[in-house]
Amino acid sequence: MRTRIIVLLLAGFTLAAPASASAHARSTTVALDYRLELDRTARSIPGVSVTVLDGDRAVRISVRGVTVVVRGDLDEPMLRVGPHGAWVNRASVTAVAERLTQPSRGWTRVASGPSYTWHEHRLAPPPYGAETGAVARFTIPATVDGRPVTIGGTFVRYERPAVWPWLTAGVVFACAVAAAIRLRRPLTLGLGTLAGLAALASLIAFAAADAPNGRVAWLQIGLGVGLGLVVCGVLVRAREPRRSQLAGLLGAVAAALSLGSLGVFRHGVVVSLLSATASRTLLAVALVAGAAAAVTSFLHGGRT
Repeated sequence: MRTRIIVLLLAGFTLAAPASASAHARSTTVALDYRLELDRTARSIPGVSVTVLDGDRAVRISVRGVTVVVRGDLDEPMLRVGPHGAWVNRASVTAVAERLTQPSRGWTRVASGPSYTWHEHRLAPPPYGAETGAVARFTIPATVDGRPVTIGGTFVRYERPAVWPWLTAGVVFACAVAAAIRLRRPLTLGLGTLAGLAALASLIAFAAADAPNGRVAWLQIGLGVGLGLVVCGVLVRAREPRRSQLAGLLGAVAAALSLGSLGVFRHGVVVSLLSATASRTLLAVALVAGAAAAVTSFLHGGRT
């Protein structure tokens, strides 16, 4: 019964965990080709803090004692952020296009505090090309207490990483596992545990580094840590062959969860608390070790 509960929890977590995206504005972004660097003038507006987040596709404005009015594509007032809240202009075609409001008249309140975050289409990067470095600029006109300012910055393009070193390492690891299987070495428990730990570390690193609302995804992290503790407790208490069967399932889940973050191997910027190399290494370990654990458990009926 305990094993069945764990199986259901692992399957449920796999289905419930949101798929990671590569430079997508509404999902957890794990990798992209660009970084957006704000101009010094945009970072030093008196009483205003501007932050670019969610994979460089969203803007957060926080104010202290001033009122900021962000203007749209037609130079119309789109968004007003002040000490007592944030309002969206329902007559702004840009606000309607950004799905901040429905078309109507007047202003509608969207936040009660002196800060607001929204998806900004003007931060969409240009098509990826051969050159790297600063390749384009963006500008968002605004006013601070009636004084015109510009929230501007630069699109910085990064070179995409080579994939062959990671593929080579994965093939070598798989060959080592195959050799160990022929020697009938016990592998499933170690591989499944390794894959689970690597997948959990990846989840925490990605979820804590970026979120559409600019906050850490504590719920996702808490669910992952809680499930990891439960699985570890069951693995310690279980006996063979059930222990190895559960380890194989854990590896399969770790590998399945890692598939949603494969973009880190195709894009130059990794949105993570860890370095790009460390993040890619954890993901590769979770994917390869998890698949190997699932295979060895299946081949030997959970007795490896």
